[in-house]
Amino acid sequence: MSDTGTNTTSLLPEHWQVLYSIHDLTDAQRSKVFRNVATPFNSFEFLSALEDSGSIGKHTGWLPEYLLFENKGQCGLLLGYKKTNSYGEYVFDWAWADAYHRNGIEYYPKYTIAIPYSPVPCSKWIGNSSLSIDSALDVANHYANQKGYSGCHLLFLEDQADKTLPAANQNFIRRVGNQFHWFNNRTIATTDSLATALDTKPESYFRDFEDFLSVLTARKRKMIKKERNKVSQLFSFYWKRGNEITDDELEAFYLSYQSTYLKRGRAGYLNKTFFKQIFSTMANKVRLLLCNYEDKVVASALYFVDDETLYGRYWGALGEFEQLHFEACYYQGIEFCIEHKLKRFNPGTQGEHKIARGFKPIETNSLHTLALEPFHNAVEQFCIEEALHNSNYMQACDERLPYKKADN
Repeated sequence: MSDTGTNTTSLLPEHWQVLYSIHDLTDAQRSKVFRNVATPFNSFEFLSALEDSGSIGKHTGWLPEYLLFENKGQCGLLLGYKKTNSYGEYVFDWAWADAYHRNGIEYYPKYTIAIPYSPVPCSKWIGNSSLSIDSALDVANHYANQKGYSGCHLLFLEDQADKTLPAANQNFIRRVGNQFHWFNNRTIATTDSLATALDTKPESYFRDFEDFLSVLTARKRKMIKKERNKVSQLFSFYWKRGNEITDDELEAFYLSYQSTYLKRGRAGYLNKTFFKQIFSTMANKVRLLLCNYEDKVVASALYFVDDETLYGRYWGALGEFEQLHFEACYYQGIEFCIEHKLKRFNPGTQGEHKIARGFKPIETNSLHTLALEPFHNAVEQFCIEEALHNSNYMQACDERLPYKKADN
């Protein structure tokens, strides 16, 4: 597929080209690029479903401009998009866009390296290339500058347990944020670092949900038991893989998904065609939790899973049901991780209420550069101040975790 207008491939170094669809990869390139992807979100199936369903593309603000490197049997793909808005990114830069607007300067388009609508720390530079992410970012930044984009942004970097981030030369600003993750680790109360939390041996896994409750303070154990007992008297819960989901269940899920977004004043980003496709093509990576009341589906929660992690993504209910959200989005996920011996549960972004239920704050990282130096410098200062606030906030969150102290 060729770009209309400028020959953008000529803006790139030798061995690089721009792809405007994931389907522009040849079979051989696709095999090399996706062979070792670690999460469901940077898989061919997920990315192609976004395109095929029209969830990204024209009129969505996400226009694929993947950067492909190929040389001597090596292929690397940078998952980049021309962005004409900031929706579906979850690293919020609306204030930056407003500053541009107030000065009569266009902030959009920008070049964003991310997984659309997915605030998941995972690799956006995939394939079998020996080129580093630093080298790929240099090329992306050059490309963005040549295209006249306002800047280049890499969102939700892959977890770096040792805190080592891509150098990305001096052009990029590091921005930190946070999420709340649950870890299948009985020593979590004395665990400070992400590396230690993930270095879980089978003997450190929780045996069952009661074992998890046993490491919590008495007050939090009582709270969780009360919440679960209230829900269990009214609802039943069923986990289904993608290929087990019926058309009626898809309809019920999609209606609840859209109703949740409509409460926020907008429609959901993803359409029914997207969900139907991934239920088929990613059946083993998809789990749908159905919440039944009197044999009718009244709420549901969509999850993804890989070898180590459960990812909570979308939730919705067809009514107001007290405590059901906590059960469907947190406690059922924790039980799933324990049963299937998964190391981590990533329930999505935001949500301080997760702390009281054992979800530990973890740092997220993104990298940004803006072409106009005065704005770049202002954003850099903002990110320095924001990082200090985030560090203090995460420390305060750690102090509120419900785990027993080591000497209890």
